[in-house]
Amino acid sequence: MRIAICDDNKQELLQIRRLMDEYLNSRFTENKIEIYSFESSIDMITQIESGNHFDIFLLDVIMPNINGIRLATEIRSNDQVSKIIFLTSSTEFAVDSYSVDAFNYLVKPVQKDKLFSVLEKAFNDIFRDLNQYIVLKARTGLFKVFLHELIYLEVIGRTIYFHQKSGITIESISTMSQIEAVLLKDKRFIKPHRSYIINLDFVKNLSQDGFTTTSGLFIPVSRNAFKDVKQKYINYSFQAEDL
Repeated sequence: MRIAICDDNKQELLQIRRLMDEYLNSRFTENKIEIYSFESSIDMITQIESGNHFDIFLLDVIMPNINGIRLATEIRSNDQVSKIIFLTSSTEFAVDSYSVDAFNYLVKPVQKDKLFSVLEKAFNDIFRDLNQYIVLKARTGLFKVFLHELIYLEVIGRTIYFHQKSGITIESISTMSQIEAVLLKDKRFIKPHRSYIINLDFVKNLSQDGFTTTSGLFIPVSRNAFKDVKQKYINYSFQAEDL
């Protein structure tokens, strides 16, 4: 688990870091959680572009060069899953935070109890997602697939191929109706075409023809389903929790 804090004010950055350390020391004893501090949004972007992943971001909104909203937009271009928490002395950007699916918005000076409450909910959501999985029937036995790792599935002939973030693809002999009954109950998953189900956490954009994933893959959307699929994608993309 990796957490990133970005604030151009060194004193405020140190204060948030101290509160984070206090929370983690009281909440976790065995889990390894790393915290990374950045005084510049450009430095954070450099780290992300070099392949570093973070599960939770705490971002100051008002920063020079690239402000927190723009920084969050850059994060969301390749990461639809991480929790983004904004920290700011002004509430004027609250509406903008919806566009990047912010998890929460805390006004400075950040109060300890409010920060701890938001962190508690963020970690609970993350651990809940990490523990959700389905069991698939394959010709060689049963396989467990964690939902947060599943990018999309496709049906070819009588076989369903489950494509995972790790690059591993599982060939299942389960039926599409069995899989739909489980996956489509989860708001992350949508069926854009009779042969596909996709995890919206891995979607970069939607065009008239279909979805493009964050890794550049194309998933078609049928004409008959496009209107409904588009609305579900919009609803999922712009939802914000506890703002």
